[in-house]
Amino acid sequence: SAGQLRVPSMWLAEQVLPIPPLNEQRRIVAKIEELFSDLDAGVAALKRAKANLKRYRAAVLKAAVEGKLTEEWRDKHPAKESASTLLARILQERRQKWEADQLAKFAAAGKEPPKNWREKYVEPTRPDTTDLPELPEGWCWCTASEICEVVASGSTPAAGQMQEDHGDVPFLKVYNLTFTGILDFSIKPTFIDLETHLKQGLSIVLPGDVLINIVGPPLGKVSIVPDDYREWNINQAIVVFRPTNCISNKYLAMALMTDSVMKRVTSLAKATAGQSNIGVSMCRDLLPLPLAPLAEQQQIVSHVSERLSQIDAAEMQIEYGLLRAARLRQSILKQAFEGKLVPQDPNDEPASVLLEQIRAKQAIHEGNGKRPSSDTPHRSKPLGKKS
Repeated sequence: SAGQLRVPSMWLAEQVLPIPPLNEQRRIVAKIEELFSDLDAGVAALKRAKANLKRYRAAVLKAAVEGKLTEEWRDKHPAKESASTLLARILQERRQKWEADQLAKFAAAGKEPPKNWREKYVEPTRPDTTDLPELPEGWCWCTASEICEVVASGSTPAAGQMQEDHGDVPFLKVYNLTFTGILDFSIKPTFIDLETHLKQGLSIVLPGDVLINIVGPPLGKVSIVPDDYREWNINQAIVVFRPTNCISNKYLAMALMTDSVMKRVTSLAKATAGQSNIGVSMCRDLLPLPLAPLAEQQQIVSHVSERLSQIDAAEMQIEYGLLRAARLRQSILKQAFEGKLVPQDPNDEPASVLLEQIRAKQAIHEGNGKRPSSDTPHRSKPLGKKS
């Protein structure tokens, strides 16, 4: 009703409940509180461990993109090509490709290149390094526009062009992205037909592309596109980063997942109608990224992947423990109301006698036009909490 779920009070009033003798009720409550207290302590310990793993994950990523994780390795393996040299090579090759493409277009049109045509080339934006921390020797700061062939957001087709569970091309939404770099297409899988997919050129993403959401909250979900399909498609709330073949896509994803980079992302965000939004141009030109030499990028990915794999395994065990605790809580309640949690005492006054007393009291009060009051103790504290 009006967007809310309601349970009729009459339905509650008519439910049939198992009522044990009053003394057994007290024993049941005491036993439940004892068991729930132990269970709550275990759940709290699991949640603390989960929070610690989250902090450890952030610390691993931070150490990785600051060069601390590979500090010893770097001392033993001097870079053959520094990050700044690598970046210069990427930019030079990109300009050469642009010039070759332009000459090919002039030739195809049967025209001579105009004077100063090379000056029309737009150089990628350099990062603003003001107030940025110092990087290890051989590293440098860069922007996504410098190291990526594509930085673009997607678009959403009409509702009638999307299908659930089946179709030609998988269509990704923000809920398919995660904070761990893994894409989860099992959540509400949606597809679009091939014709619609081909019309949305900038929305097309390929295996290995790095995705980040630009509409939140929350912001900062980062995932790498797997090779389950040859091509994928994304909506307007996602930006694709397609690094050159001289940049590790996993390294780029790890850099985007770090708290330091995410803080810069959120600082650029604009709040509108309860949403946080980041422009594509901000992702492309205003987000400084730490760039390591290629060999060290690969070493960082190896080190981080090993640690994150251990963290993922530990988190799975914690989630299993929390699920088991929830099931155990329900099992305790089930046993309690089936009369199996505490022993029965034949000396207890039967519940039927208690109910007759209650009915008699109700009849007297109803005859006087008054609501009956309960003589039984009232418990104000919730189950599972001990004073």
